[in-house]
Amino acid sequence: MLVLITGITGSLGQRLAKIAISRGLSVRGLGRAPDKLSPEIFNQLDSFVQIASYYDIDALQKAVAGVDAVINAYAPTPVLDLDGHLLLIRAAERAHIKIFIASSWSRDWTNIKFGDFEHYNNHIAFEHQIAATSTIKPVYIFSGLFADLLFTPYGPGGFDTSGKRPKMRYWGNGTADRWPWTTQDDAVEWTIDILLHGEGVTEGRGGVFKFSSGVTTIKELAETYELVFETKVDVVCEGSTEDLEKKTGKVTTGEQGGVLRVYVRGCCGTCE
Repeated sequence: MLVLITGITGSLGQRLAKIAISRGLSVRGLGRAPDKLSPEIFNQLDSFVQIASYYDIDALQKAVAGVDAVINAYAPTPVLDLDGHLLLIRAAERAHIKIFIASSWSRDWTNIKFGDFEHYNNHIAFEHQIAATSTIKPVYIFSGLFADLLFTPYGPGGFDTSGKRPKMRYWGNGTADRWPWTTQDDAVEWTIDILLHGEGVTEGRGGVFKFSSGVTTIKELAETYELVFETKVDVVCEGSTEDLEKKTGKVTTGEQGGVLRVYVRGCCGTCE
């Protein structure tokens, strides 16, 4: 199987390439800067297609020619999440590709509506547009936060290191609300497993797959930080979820019909 990995020079893309090659797959890379790839990976690629921008149609056409599957590991930015994603899948359609793993690796946004939470609007718009117009049925993967974001301002609590002691700020219940997270290494292993063995994937039926490396509360997260870094963390509850709804003026529906507890600002795209 020849697999195209777009965004192959990124952190997730390079991991995906390494695991795909180790599983015996042929890999073609698409990216702007081949010199960002480690020589170990670059020398094992079937080929590398350099792209000038996400709307470089000639490069997209060249990249999808003759491949069996596409894994989209573009950087998680609003333009690439929607505009770049659509241009890529349209190129895959023209090449008659039936296996397409969409850029997701996030919390499950399938049971919230467009406008409930701005960060997921582009993902929801992409899913609806492709469902209505495309011959391709994409694979969507929901893995929670990436583990390397847990102790950052983009994690499940607002992590603040500006004072004498770090603070984790949150809304809701710090001992009951649990956050799924996944290491990037686990994410790529399971992504390739899904590509090769996921029910209906090789037949082009797409689907939604969920996994996580672990599930953690805010207080467990703080305890882990204290243990590793040997420093006390102040865990600060900013209020209830109802308080947050009043503060933001929005009510968002969660995965179990409750509240989707998303409290971060300036989300970088790989988190909640």
